[in-house]
Amino acid sequence: MKTVIENENNVLKEVSERLLSELKKKGIKEDVIFDIHVGFEESLRNAMIHGNKLDPGKKVTIETEITDNSIIIKVEDEGEGFDPSSLPDPTLDKNLLKESGRGVYLIKHLMDLVEYENKGRRVVMTKFF
Repeated sequence: MKTVIENENNVLKEVSERLLSELKKKGIKEDVIFDIHVGFEESLRNAMIHGNKLDPGKKVTIETEITDNSIIIKVEDEGEGFDPSSLPDPTLDKNLLKESGRGVYLIKHLMDLVEYENKGRRVVMTKFF
């Protein structure tokens, strides 16, 4: 399913709740839904804040595909993109107080597969059930 949303926080919650509802109906375990919930919302926030720079004129495109054993989520912003490998490791002592890199770190650890495409403007996340 493909959805294009406004660059607004209240829309983020609505889209997230719809996705979580679909997963619950499929009988997915709560711990797996939790990981998807956090990873999905973090990717949306990153797209809105860092990608679209909170510009209300820009949109975020979301694509989801739920199968019997996985979910694939694609989130794409209209920003300039970024190089995910350039982010500091937030677990290193020298980076503990830095504010960048935590969202990407969370996504990578909560989801099973994470790839960045389109110059970093699109994140593709897969979680197996």
